[in-house]
Amino acid sequence: MKICYVIESMYNSGGMERVLSVCANALTKYHEISILTLCQKGRECFFQLSKDIKHHDLGFTDVKNKSNLKEQLSKFFLCHDFDVVVSLGGIDLYYLHSIKDDSKKIVWLHFAWNRFVKSGNNIKNKVKGCLQTIKYINEIRKYNHVVVLTNHDAKVYNRLGINTSTIYNPCTINPIGISDLKYKRVISVGRLDYQKGYDFLIKAWKIIEQNHPDWELDIFGDGPKRNELNQLIQDLKVKHVFLRGTSTKLSDEYRSCSIYVMSSRYEGLGLVLLEASACGLPLISYDCPHGPSDIIEDGKNGILVEKVGDIEGLAGAINKLIETPTLRDQMGYNAIRMIDQFSLSHITKQWIELFDEIVANN
Repeated sequence: MKICYVIESMYNSGGMERVLSVCANALTKYHEISILTLCQKGRECFFQLSKDIKHHDLGFTDVKNKSNLKEQLSKFFLCHDFDVVVSLGGIDLYYLHSIKDDSKKIVWLHFAWNRFVKSGNNIKNKVKGCLQTIKYINEIRKYNHVVVLTNHDAKVYNRLGINTSTIYNPCTINPIGISDLKYKRVISVGRLDYQKGYDFLIKAWKIIEQNHPDWELDIFGDGPKRNELNQLIQDLKVKHVFLRGTSTKLSDEYRSCSIYVMSSRYEGLGLVLLEASACGLPLISYDCPHGPSDIIEDGKNGILVEKVGDIEGLAGAINKLIETPTLRDQMGYNAIRMIDQFSLSHITKQWIELFDEIVANN
């Protein structure tokens, strides 16, 4: 079977690019895999792709200015003979379904269904987000199948009459060893943007420092809010919060920490939660829409803070794990035990079964 994934680029270090590279590499054992990027800009892929994967690029230089994108997509797919085309939900989503190339079309969504609404921080932006959501869903309806990362999102799309399945992201790291949870170090990983809520986490750390000045918080990632977050760190006069930038050796970083914290306003499936679990870290997260609750069983492998933006609640959860080493150890142990359902072999099998089912459904 010939399968092609479509994504805007593969030179970024984001979770979506990481998951695609891992899943595509695994699937080369069973199918002929291609990846079509829209604007790779001549850069190397950040994550290594198997030599068996064919990488094509349309050659656009600006993600936001693709006046002839539909024409270029049509030209590409009508010259190839793919059985399945998978959009990762970028701008190509608005055009792929209309291309008459006889392939089955799937959308693989890495964001919560209401992400456009959640990304707005005022009434005007929320209204705009609602209109974007309606448009987005209307386009999704035109695909053969939709794959989402959480059971909550699957229920939403299925209620709307859209054929939808939940396939979790696989854990993308295979750590050599796990943390002994003795380090006075807390870690968080993600893009420095509004979604990830690092303003909440930094404010919570101000409370942590009052009780545990010998602990530090390391935030890995980059993004548009870096300068703003640096300013917040200075304004609050927190001494032990560090913006570490991106890293290609995150498994080493996880293993030298004792707690993982996610402060997101909204999430799909938090890939970093899986990675931290594989390294034996107990997890803390806001119970945000809609991914963390698919991974964290409150009180077992971590703590879910009920209200997004609850600074004191987040600080209280962190303090609890700092001050209770036996609870840290038990949650870290449970985190490792609960990771099996996110193994690459299990997820690969689900994708193979879905491809077979969709292609057989003429």
